[in-house]
Amino acid sequence: NATPSFSLETCLIKKDGTIIWCQVTSILFLAKEQRLGYTIIDDITEQRNLRIQKSQFISVASHELKTPITSLKAITQLMNKQLTAGGEINERVLKLTRDSDRHVTRLVHLVDALLSTTRLEQGQLSLNKSTFVLSNLLDGCCSHIQMEGKYRVVFQGDPTMEVFGDEHKIEQVLVNLINNAVKYARQSHEIVVCVERITNFAKISVVDQGPGIPEESISKVFERYYRVEQETHTAGLGLGLYISAEIIQRHGGTMGVDSVFGEGSTFWFTLPDRP
Repeated sequence: NATPSFSLETCLIKKDGTIIWCQVTSILFLAKEQRLGYTIIDDITEQRNLRIQKSQFISVASHELKTPITSLKAITQLMNKQLTAGGEINERVLKLTRDSDRHVTRLVHLVDALLSTTRLEQGQLSLNKSTFVLSNLLDGCCSHIQMEGKYRVVFQGDPTMEVFGDEHKIEQVLVNLINNAVKYARQSHEIVVCVERITNFAKISVVDQGPGIPEESISKVFERYYRVEQETHTAGLGLGLYISAEIIQRHGGTMGVDSVFGEGSTFWFTLPDRP
C-alpha cells in the first residue's frame, strides 16, 4: 500500500530567477519486500496567491464592515438616550439620524460590491438595456456630493446625448468614479464629468485635480481587491473599479485611466450610442 510520508509547501527558484511555490509530496510503498518511494512536485503559485488574496480581502472586508456597524450602534444608543431624556426631536437627534443614514448608505455600497462581485464570477450579472439620456443620471449620481457643499460637480458636453445600456448599472459606474474622485482627491473641490461623441460611441470622463496615480499602479487599478497606497487609510474593498470595468466591458465598451502623478486623474469609459 502506498502511503504519503510527508507533504509540504516550499518555494523554489527557477533558472530565470523567478520564484514559484510548490507542493512537495513524497510517497512510500512496498514492492517485492523493498520500501521504495517517489516525490511529486506541483506548482501551486497561482493557488497560493489566490489564497493570500482571499485572506487579505476578508481582512479588509471585515474591517470596512465593522466600522459603519460600530458607528451605527453608537449612534442608535445616543439617539435612545436623547429621546428618553427629552422626549423631543431636537437638532442633536436630527444630526444623529443624518449620520446613521450616511453609515447605512456606506453599508449598502459595501454589500452591493460584494454581491456584484459574486454575480460577475458566477456569470449572473444581467443587463436591462435601453436608450437613455446620459445627463439625466448626473443628478442622482451627484446629489450626495453636492449636498455636502464642499465639492462641485461640473458637466461638460452635450446634455442631450443618448447612450444604449443598463441605466442602473451605468449609474453605479458613475457613482463609483465620482466617489473615488472625492475619496482619493480630497483637495480637488471641482470634479468635471465630460461627455463627448466618438464613432458609434459616447465617451464619458470623470476628471479630478487630485494627487494622481503612481505610474507603477496605473496598470493595476482595475484589478480585483487592488487599492492605490495612500498616506492615510482610504476606505473601500478594492472592488469598485474592477466591477465598473466588468460592467462596461459587458456593454461592449472600454474603460481606462489617464493620470500624471501629482497632476490629477481622468477615469473614462465608452458606451455604444445605439443598439
